[in-house]
Formats: sequence, structure tokens, C-alpha cells
Amino acid sequence: MIYPIIPKPQKITAGDTVVFTLTKYCEIKGAERFPEAVSSLRKFLDESFSLELLGSGRETITLGLSDEIGSEEGYTLSVKENEILIRGKTAAGVFYGIQTLKQMLMYGELSLCSAEITDEPAFPYRGFMLDCGRYFFTKEAVFTFLEIMALHKLNHFHWHLTEDQGWRFYSDNHPLLTEIGSYRSHTNFNSVPHSGYYTKEDMMEIVDYAHSLHIKVIPEIDTPGHTVSAIAAYPFLSCFDRNMVTATGWGVKYDVLCVGKESTFDFIQSVLDEVTEIFTDGIIHIGGDEVPTERWRLCPHCQKRMKDEGLREESELHTYYLDRIGAYLRSKGVEVIMWNDRVKDYMPDSSLCWQFWNTDMDKNDISGEIKKGRSFIISPEKAYYLDLPYGLVDLKACYEYDPYIEGITEESRHLLKGVEACLWTEFVPDMEKAGYCLFPRLGAISESAWTKKENKSFQDFSERLEGYYKHIKAINLNYATAKQALPEGIRKTASRLYWERRRLCWGGLGNVITNKQIEKKYGKKEK
Repeated sequence: MIYPIIPKPQKITAGDTVVFTLTKYCEIKGAERFPEAVSSLRKFLDESFSLELLGSGRETITLGLSDEIGSEEGYTLSVKENEILIRGKTAAGVFYGIQTLKQMLMYGELSLCSAEITDEPAFPYRGFMLDCGRYFFTKEAVFTFLEIMALHKLNHFHWHLTEDQGWRFYSDNHPLLTEIGSYRSHTNFNSVPHSGYYTKEDMMEIVDYAHSLHIKVIPEIDTPGHTVSAIAAYPFLSCFDRNMVTATGWGVKYDVLCVGKESTFDFIQSVLDEVTEIFTDGIIHIGGDEVPTERWRLCPHCQKRMKDEGLREESELHTYYLDRIGAYLRSKGVEVIMWNDRVKDYMPDSSLCWQFWNTDMDKNDISGEIKKGRSFIISPEKAYYLDLPYGLVDLKACYEYDPYIEGITEESRHLLKGVEACLWTEFVPDMEKAGYCLFPRLGAISESAWTKKENKSFQDFSERLEGYYKHIKAINLNYATAKQALPEGIRKTASRLYWERRRLCWGGLGNVITNKQIEKKYGKKEK
């Protein structure tokens, strides 16, 4: 039997004769030591087969630890006559062994042939990002995304909580952030209001559930750009104290946080203090990308900051902000991640990990940052942005992207933490669309994250999709068929053209008009 497991294990051999059939009488040995793994298995059996394990039979699933396994997240799985044996170096390894077993049981409809599996991840960081700033997803929906991550052996949940179009993190110190900033009157050309935010209790429940699935949670509070929702709630955060409303359209906005005012830093640090109380994994994403400097060029506060700090141009304010916020978080023992972006010659402190999305960035800049020792997470927009249509990022392009970007040598491989799939939600308003975007591409990215390069093959991956789809169907999630995920000819062209409609609601013209009004009112900076 060929088990269609995704992500593919590093080593698997299987026979052709059924030696194990799971019934309600199966006994789990060692269950008390691995409650998370056992809970995951029981939930799967209940939802997929309406089966509750009662024990006292001859079939056994034995769970345990082994020092002989090298990787902290590695495991072995053995299927023999009436027995399944799963060993891990740690509880996480046992948990991942259970995720593999779930796929085997689904494919074999509870009957398994003999098998021997030895497995471990290619990368320590295997991430998934969910954007809840554009469209809000309920707490229950987030639970589902976490379960999806666990099945794919992903272990870092990057939670994009703030955007121009919605602030979703409730703050005791600054309640208007959600009272005003979580609501928008409509979205692009429709007339439907949209709102939603997470209470602190919601977020703590989500963190606890993620931990039960061996997933760390990385909140993103995106600043100093992408902050119109915060400015709508607290106008003093902007350069000119302008009264604004939460953004209703997509695209980069010229209104960003004022870096010249000390009150801006007091405010953001206060928010981050609350963030660190809830999110206890010691990692925070500060965004930091797509920050136009048009407002700073006219702002007296920002110009004074430049003079006081000896900065030569406005783009240096961007680096100043990121370095200062990064240092504040590091002083609290937090690891800091930001999106890689063009900051000209003024790169942020190299202790800030770069999430690499901008594949058009100058290769010399990237090589320079690698030489400085900056660490990287790979999330290329042209391969791992799962909101993009299949006509732009098809399944094969997604699967075959090589995470080892130019400039990473054998000596600097340790700087590459791993990879992350990103689901932006400008055009993903619900779980149905999310499922279509995610599957099967999330399976492809999970294989780049878990399976070593020499064990990967797109042809082999394609042959395992039938079994993969069986599992996705069983958990009632939408997906793209293999044909939809690999569009050709007219279908591919139509997919691209349909995507280009986004330009009609990207807001670029509004930026130009508003900027002219601001320049007229506040004057231009004299050269």
C-alpha cells in the first residue's frame, strides 16, 4: 500500500496485507502521558467515523518517548499485527505521529497494512498566517484554522490582528481601538458594514487551544503603516490630528503613525505591553512594511525628530521607528519579526527577523542582510500568498518554490528559520473562499516546510492528492480540484483578469487627491 500522507514522511515503507483494523475496542497505552495527541485522535475518530474508543480489545495503540530519535519533533510509527507503536523524542513528536496516523486511517478506512515510518521536519519554523484585519473570522473559525495547521504539521500561527480596515485586538488601556477601529461602514463598492474583534478571553482561549496542538501564536500589531483604524480611534496618532474613519478600501494608505510625537511611542508601547501579557510564546510581529513618507515630509513633529536624531531623509524615520520598537520588545525578552521591505540604505537592526515576502527586493540588499546575520522566514508573494488566484500562483509553482533564497550559503543556512503560508483576506470573506484558496496549496507548502528537499517530487505529490482530498472532505472544508489548481489556457487567463479587478478598489487615486489637499493645507517642505 502507498499511504498518501501530506506532508510526506522522510522515510516510509509499507506492505500490502492488512494487519490492523481499528475498532471501538482498541486500547491506547500511554494515553495519560500525551493528552493532546490522544484528544486529537479521539476528535478525528468521532467526527470522521462516529467512533469512540472504549478499550479492552486486542488492538492497541502504544505511545511513548525515545531518546534514539534525533529531532525534537521527530517520530517513528510502526504498524504491526494488531498493534500501532508511535514513539517521539518529545510529546510534539508523538503528536505529529498521530497526525500521520489520522491520514492513514482516513485513507484505509480504519484498516491498515504493515508500515514503518521514520520522520522529522526539514525546518523548525513551519508557519501559517491568517489576516483577520481585512475580514474578521470568529473564534470558532480560528479554532478550525488551528486544527488545519496541526494536520499539516505546521507549528507557528501568525495572527494578523490589525489593519487599515479593522483593529481586532481589544485593549483595556485603549478601548476605542475596537469600539471605533474594528468597524467599517462598508467594503469597497458594497454597502454592507463589517466589524468584529477578539476579547482578551477569546485570545487567551485561542492561545491555549493552539498550545494543545503544539502551535505557537505570533500576534502581529502592524505599525507604523496600515494603521488607519487606530488613527480613526485616536486622531493624535497621526501627523496632523486628522479626524478619519476606518478604511473601507484596500491598498497602501498615506496616513501612517506620526513618528515625531513621543505620545505615539507611549501609545504603541502600552498596546504591546497588553499584547505580551496574552501572547506568551515570546514572539511578536511588528509589521513594518509599506510605509509611505508623504505625511512625514510635511509634518513638523517628524521633521523635528529628524533634526534631533541627525537623520538625513524621511525613510530613516522608518528605520528609527522599527529599531526603537524592536529594542523595546527585546528588553521584555521578546523575539521580533517584521516584513522585509525597502528601507533604502537604512536597514533596521539585524536582530529583527525578516519575513521575506518582497521577492523584487534588490539581491545585494538581501545578501548584505544575510552577511550581517539577519534571520529569515520565507513567505514569497509569488508562491506562498494563498489569496492569489491559481492563475497567478498555481499548485506546481507553489510546490516547487525553493526556500533557499539567493545569498543563503551552506554556512548561513541556520539563518533560514523556515517557511510560512499567508492567507490575506482582501477577497476572502468567509470559510468557503478560504478553503478554496488553501487546499491543496497549503498541503504543497507544508511539504516544503516538513519534507526534505531530496524527498520531494511534484509528480509524487500529485498522486497523493486523492487521499488528501478525502481528508479535507471529511472535515467539511471547501477546496480547489486538481484541475482548478493547475489552470491552463483560457481558464488561466480568465483567473488573472478576474484578479485584476482589485485595481478598481485599491484606492491609489484617493491617496493622490488627499495628498494634494494635505500639501495645500500644510505646505511643502523647503529644500
